[in-house]
Amino acid sequence: MSTPVQINDLAIVLPAFNEEKDLPNLLVRIKETLVNQTFRYQVIVVDDGSRDRTAELAEAAAKDMPLRLIQHEVNGGLGAALQTGLQAAMHVADAVLVMDSDNTHDPIYAIQMVKRLEMEEAQLVIASRYQPGSQVQGLSIFRKALSLGCFLLMKTVVPFRNVRDYSTGFRCYHSSILKRLAQVYGETKLVEETGFVCMLEVLLKLRTMGISACEIPYILRYDLKEGVSKLRIWRTLKRYLAVVNRYRDKKSEAA
Repeated sequence: MSTPVQINDLAIVLPAFNEEKDLPNLLVRIKETLVNQTFRYQVIVVDDGSRDRTAELAEAAAKDMPLRLIQHEVNGGLGAALQTGLQAAMHVADAVLVMDSDNTHDPIYAIQMVKRLEMEEAQLVIASRYQPGSQVQGLSIFRKALSLGCFLLMKTVVPFRNVRDYSTGFRCYHSSILKRLAQVYGETKLVEETGFVCMLEVLLKLRTMGISACEIPYILRYDLKEGVSKLRIWRTLKRYLAVVNRYRDKKSEAA
C-alpha cells in the first residue's frame, strides 16, 4: 500500500478572456468553499487580453482572497493562457487545479480531487462528464451529442486507462507531473495548441509519459454561465483530429 502524501498548497489556475460576467461569482464561490480546508490555496487568474473588466475585477478580488493576476497584452487563446498558468502554478504549489472561469465548475469538487491525490490513487484527477452520477445542465442536445462522439473517438483511438473525459478543463494535477512534462517538452512548451484542443494535447502528452489518472463525477452547470461561449466547433474538431493523429502512435504505459 502506498504512503499518503500531504497537499499543503493548491494553486487554482483560471484562464480568463472577457469573463466579467462570470468570474466574480466563481471567485466568491472559491473563497467560500476553500476558506477552512486543510490545504492553503492561491488563485492565479490569467487574463488573456480581455477587452472588458476581467482584470479590474480580479484585482478587486485580490484584496479579499489570495489571488495573483497575470495579464497577456493581447489575446493568445486558451492554450496560451493555460501555458502561462501552469508554468506559474507548478512552482508555487504541491498541486495545480485548472478550472473554467465561466462559473460552470463548482469549486466544491476541489476538495475531493485533492484527497484523491493525497491518497496517491493518481497523479492526475479529472472531473468527468462520463462517470456514473455526472450531469450536464444547460447544454444543447447538439453539443451533448458532439461531446459524446468525441469521447467515443478518443477512447477508441488514444485509450488512456481510467480516463473518459479527454477535453474537460476541470483537472487537478500533482505538480510533480507538470515538472516532468516540462523536462520532456520544455517549460515553455507545456501547451502548444492555442485553442480549446489544448486540454486534449496536455492529456495526450501525459499519456505518453505513463502517468496515472482517475476521474470523479461532477455536475457541469452551463445554466449558470452568463457570458457567451467562445467555442468554435468546426475549427476545434479539425484541431482535435490533428492532435490525435500526432499522439496516437506514441507508446504509452498508461494506455
